[in-house]
Amino acid sequence: MTQTTNRPADTIRYGLVKGVIWGNPSKEDGKPPRYSVQYVCSYKTADGQWTDTTSLGEIDNLKLSILIPKVADRIAELKAADRKTSEGDENAEEGGQ
Repeated sequence: MTQTTNRPADTIRYGLVKGVIWGNPSKEDGKPPRYSVQYVCSYKTADGQWTDTTSLGEIDNLKLSILIPKVADRIAELKAADRKTSEGDENAEEGGQ
């Protein structure tokens, strides 16, 4: 998966806490991207607008214990898809199918 825009690869949510997964393209040609995660909590401001913060409360730590394995599983899926795409590209270059 090549990240060409400034959009997350995926977002996994548990309540108001979410893990935003970012694909970081490799500097080496042909290498799959590496992934990083930003954990944030959404909340409503006094004027009713939704916003995110990286400052998590104590109850959010419990939610993270559920969210982190889900994020790790999703990253594994993204990496598997990257490998499959990379293998497909290699086969196409070799004239395979």
